Amino acid sequence: MKKCDASGLIKPDHRPVWLWAMAAGVIVLAAQWWLVARVGTDIPFRDQWDVEGLWLYPAWRDGTLRLGALFQAHNEHRLVWTYLLDLSLFALNGQWDPLLQMAAGAGLHALAVGFLVRELVRGRTNGKVQGGLAAGVALACVPLAAWFNALCGIQSNTYFALIFSFMAFAWLGAEERSRVKLLGGMGAGLAAMFSLGAGELVPVALLGLAVLRATEKRRLEGMWRSIWPALVLLAVAVTLIKSVPANKVLESWHAGSPKEFTVGFMRAAAWPHTDQPLAALALNLPLALVVMGRMARRRQPRTGEDFVLLLGGWAAANALAMAWARGGAPEFQAGVVPSRYVDFLLLLPLANTWCAIVLAAEALGPWRLRARVLAAVWCVFLFIGWLGVSLEAWHGIVQPRMEDRLAPVRVMVAFQASGDGRVFIGQPQLNVPHFNMPLMLAVLHDPRLQGALPPSLQPKLPMGPLSREVRMLMGQESTGQP
Repeated sequence: MKKCDASGLIKPDHRPVWLWAMAAGVIVLAAQWWLVARVGTDIPFRDQWDVEGLWLYPAWRDGTLRLGALFQAHNEHRLVWTYLLDLSLFALNGQWDPLLQMAAGAGLHALAVGFLVRELVRGRTNGKVQGGLAAGVALACVPLAAWFNALCGIQSNTYFALIFSFMAFAWLGAEERSRVKLLGGMGAGLAAMFSLGAGELVPVALLGLAVLRATEKRRLEGMWRSIWPALVLLAVAVTLIKSVPANKVLESWHAGSPKEFTVGFMRAAAWPHTDQPLAALALNLPLALVVMGRMARRRQPRTGEDFVLLLGGWAAANALAMAWARGGAPEFQAGVVPSRYVDFLLLLPLANTWCAIVLAAEALGPWRLRARVLAAVWCVFLFIGWLGVSLEAWHGIVQPRMEDRLAPVRVMVAFQASGDGRVFIGQPQLNVPHFNMPLMLAVLHDPRLQGALPPSLQPKLPMGPLSREVRMLMGQESTGQP
């Protein structure tokens, strides 16, 4: 319903925008909570043992944790917000509980999706278009392909990076921005850098947009106003990158040749068709055509287009970083783009889908029908890839775990009782919490963590209040017994 202000002019009603954003967020929240309830366990996984079990919680409990330590590098990343969230949950719950962390991560993911939908449907007056965009984004963000981030408690860093990066793009990417938006955008850009390494690429996308605007206007006048916030953020990002300590294992995963780098980038940019690197050319054609059209001054930007280009540019920058940092890793060598990267990479096909729809709508004359057919074929090709990746995750990860969700709990409890790493022999990788057995034993027997280990690892002790509540909400037992 339209509203009028005091002067009698019609004011736009923004309620549908928020309703679509909330609807998309609720869909993702419900889907992710269902996944965590049916598949998740409270056994820490991989980096959680090093970061949380070996350092964060013991240092908190014995009073040696210092604020500055939260800003230290973990591999290529700064995980400040994840540390603060996990410490808050640990302090309030009185117990380490990865399942509780997963539940909190689902809420963060829902916030990120809601904000994304809000920005994408703004300026759209057709309710069907708004609903279609919201439904498409919600479907794409249902965490099947990106199951790892949903089922590993420490991966809240991904969702923090998405939230703060989206905020920075929305507020710093606007051509007309207030001082409040400028300050908020700068703060969000800095916060993104302390969420995950991907946040350090936010200024790269902003610089790309500034160059595009200067090119299409054919003048540099006014460019400084758009470019200086990105340059400030880039300077901070470079400083953070320099202070990351060397890691021999990670260095061995760097792309070892131009061919490895190129193939790695093409695989990432071709998501979800990662097994067909050349598909990246077709899948990213709509975004390329939109950018080239603006550079050639053959088309005017649509409402919200700059935000979409920032999403696409940021996702492409992440794909380049992945190819360089992980192009030589066993996963990339096997032609697999790890699940933990999917929440970033799927922004690229989302941006291209938006561009494909816009280009089809802009086509005139005899090209109109052809453009719509091509856009439909392109969308079907993308959907087939997304469906294939999702079904692969369902059959390979979700369904087997649903059939025996507590298998990793039983194996870990057996290891805790015996200290014998042979209990992991023959187990699927997801049932092996960490490959360093002495490290896990050190955490399990650390006196500072006694009474605060995850519920399945101390079933005879009372469960933390938040742990009980989250299990009740998920329909799981809250006794602590595996």
